[in-house]
Amino acid sequence: MIDREAKGEPVKLPDGSMVKRLPGFRRWMWDGEFCGVISFRWQPGTEALPPHCLGHIGYAVVPAKRNRGYATQALRETLPLAKAEGLRFVEVTMDPENVASQRTIEANRGVLYERFFKPAQFGSTPGLRYRIELA
Repeated sequence: MIDREAKGEPVKLPDGSMVKRLPGFRRWMWDGEFCGVISFRWQPGTEALPPHCLGHIGYAVVPAKRNRGYATQALRETLPLAKAEGLRFVEVTMDPENVASQRTIEANRGVLYERFFKPAQFGSTPGLRYRIELA
């Protein structure tokens, strides 16, 4: 689940449109059984992301495994990998009502960077963008 050269198939967005894949990887969260997934994507040489990519890191934990710290630990382990790609910071976005994700990011030194409206292909709904500096 590693595609550092972005050779994979284009990515289908929620509205059905297709965009070029970014370099990135996906890892499973595992405690003897599947707990969730975390992914990291970037553009070489810059922290900037194209408008259709809402953040550098995304994660999801299966419902039965939530509230056990899996996302917090997975994010903590992913940050050094982002730094190794030359990034000075990463951005992570979520819906405003996703308090658990906000806590996950804040536990990893993330701070609220901006409130925004997602692009049309994501429904033009409100979002929060957090930034985590990679010291």
